Amino acid sequence: MWYIVLVAAIVTVAKAQVFGALGCPTVKPQASFDLQKYLGDWYEIYKFKANFENGQKCAHANYLLKDDGHIRVNNSGKTADGKMVQALGDLYMPDSTKPSSLKVKFASAAPYGNYVVIDTDYTNYTLIYSCTSILGISHFEFAWILGRQRTMDQALVDRLFAELKSYNVNVGHFMKEDQTGC
Repeated sequence: MWYIVLVAAIVTVAKAQVFGALGCPTVKPQASFDLQKYLGDWYEIYKFKANFENGQKCAHANYLLKDDGHIRVNNSGKTADGKMVQALGDLYMPDSTKPSSLKVKFASAAPYGNYVVIDTDYTNYTLIYSCTSILGISHFEFAWILGRQRTMDQALVDRLFAELKSYNVNVGHFMKEDQTGC
């Protein structure tokens, strides 16, 4: 009986996330990273499916330095009925020798998850990847392309897709975020 419940739970969670076989792909974090330049407003352009963002449009993130050196992440979006929703998170750099390999969480009881900045120019775009291995036999992953504006040139999007694909990440999971009527 417990086996059926476990399988049902896994299937339910899998429909709301992006899962893959084996462990996480190895991605290369951006070599140098300036957290001060990264702060401020970012708009979600593309994302992997994430149950915590279902049904939202106009997704926006604001990164603000806190007194303790951590970053307050204020994610917001608009539901289908036009209601604004918000999630506050905590982002930090656990290892200064790997400045673009960050950790983030959005609930006090939740563990920190990976937040890897693969590529950013700070003024136009950022490519973020997060992956958690499940016993080395599976993994779930998230990816985002954020921009400083609500739109992004398709040539830049294509370059970022190619960059992530070069790490054997299936970019077919990307979904375009609706940034109209915001």
